[in-house]
Amino acid sequence: MEKPQILWADDEIDLLLPHVIFLREKGYDVLTVNNGDDAIEKVRNQDFDIVLLDENMPGLSGLETLAQIKNLKSHLPVIMITKSEEEHIMEDAIGNKIADYLIKPVNPNQILLSLKKNLDNKRLISEKSNSLYLQEFRQIGMRITDRLNYNDWVDVYKNWCIGNWNWSATPTKVCTKYW
Repeated sequence: MEKPQILWADDEIDLLLPHVIFLREKGYDVLTVNNGDDAIEKVRNQDFDIVLLDENMPGLSGLETLAQIKNLKSHLPVIMITKSEEEHIMEDAIGNKIADYLIKPVNPNQILLSLKKNLDNKRLISEKSNSLYLQEFRQIGMRITDRLNYNDWVDVYKNWCIGNWNWSATPTKVCTKYW
């Protein structure tokens, strides 16, 4: 599996080196730039899975950079990381469809949580669903090895077909009601 590609744009990126090292140790490939123009150029020429973006940078602001990134690649998730707690900045960022908004100082685990939430969400949900499916399957397997009468078998069948399972992931229903 390829490492997730992160672009981190912050004019104080040197101060965030411990955070960058932490993310690299967690399996992320992090490319850093220190201004909005460089971030836009990197997004234009490379593929990233997510962007970490400071709001207050010299030259283009984070919001201006965000707008241009979204014009280039509208589905690229961007996490705004800033010192500013001003409500209008948060509203502008949300209006530009940021994936998350973190307020400095941030600790590495906050960033990791936001990355997992945005990059690993589908995988984590799938793994949990598979785990629940296997658990339910094992329970049914254990149940059918018991001495079952007709009504017990009907209950097993009902649970299998319409029981506690989330059928929204399945395009068609497997079972037909006979009772």
